[in-house]
Amino acid sequence: MTRHATSEVMHRWGSELGFTLAEVMIALAISTILAVAGYSILISSDKSTRANEQIVGTQHNVRMAMELISRDIKLAGFRMPQAPNAPVGGTAGNCSASGTPTAIRPVDKVSTTSVAPNDDGADTLSLVVPKTMPGWTLSAVVPSGTSSFNALTLSTTAVADMKTDGMADGSGAYISIGGVVAGQVTTSSGSTINLANTYNLPMTFAAGTQVYLLQCVTYSVGTTTAACGTDGPCLLRTVDTGTAPATTTNIVDGIEDIQFALACDGCNNTVKSGVPDGVVDDWNGNNQFDTGDWQTNRVWAPLTFNPATIRLVEVNIVSRQTSADLGTGEGQKAGIQTAAPLTVSDHLHSNDPGYSLATYQQFRRRLLTRAVAARNIEQ
Repeated sequence: MTRHATSEVMHRWGSELGFTLAEVMIALAISTILAVAGYSILISSDKSTRANEQIVGTQHNVRMAMELISRDIKLAGFRMPQAPNAPVGGTAGNCSASGTPTAIRPVDKVSTTSVAPNDDGADTLSLVVPKTMPGWTLSAVVPSGTSSFNALTLSTTAVADMKTDGMADGSGAYISIGGVVAGQVTTSSGSTINLANTYNLPMTFAAGTQVYLLQCVTYSVGTTTAACGTDGPCLLRTVDTGTAPATTTNIVDGIEDIQFALACDGCNNTVKSGVPDGVVDDWNGNNQFDTGDWQTNRVWAPLTFNPATIRLVEVNIVSRQTSADLGTGEGQKAGIQTAAPLTVSDHLHSNDPGYSLATYQQFRRRLLTRAVAARNIEQ
């Protein structure tokens, strides 16, 4: 190849190297479009993932709250003697109504009794439930050598542990032997507990039988950061033996509302002359159990609506997202997640102090309802 030909080829190669300005601008525009589309997909996917996580979390929270409350309702009373016996823990904390111990004590937050739905906040529910530890057991057969007993001998540290948890001498605290017999404590020392009554039973309790300390727990809804430890609402559980200081713990985040309705057997003289017969009172007289037989807005106390007659508890729990979802774009306003204020039993959410529809609608909610049998109340 001649020198002239070589020079011409190199000139052609040189003229074909690189891109024109138009080509660079087109490539840049395409790259920008692809980057923006990819970023938008990434943001949308991230928001969708967070929303799904909140939905799952909300459902998990309402189910967990239901299981905890239902469990304690089933144990409520734990064969605790009813009036005229002394209250659990002396005053039984929130489980005492008018000075009388109650296995279940519901309290409505009622604004105007003549209007329904009339609640303007979450209900509370107080329950006498058992507490035990692995070492709280009988160390000897009861009764031993006789057919009666008025004292128990427990394992080495059980009595001291119970005293730490609020069992004080002469306070009226109750212990339960195996969930069968409940006795009121008068004095205790070392590993012995002395009881107020003497028991004659056609049975014995073997060494190793579990012994329980009865205590009052109250379920309520917390709405402050101080109570919940978070910005959102929460389910609080307060433990009160009546003698030791009460302790309150946030046990489930995101619980916005709890409402309770009660079905009773012989709770008022207007039905069956107040005589329990093993059948839930038929308040609307249609010979079947239905929504008209659930009672709310009652003051449950002896001589009015006796709490010892409660047989079923309708539990309504509302869980909400702990934080609002982001909108569809950056800085966009969140969409409507709850179209209208919920009515839960006798509680209309728009009745609550400080209610704002715009704020309320930004959160998804889950409502769970369950009827739970109170099967351990002794009447």
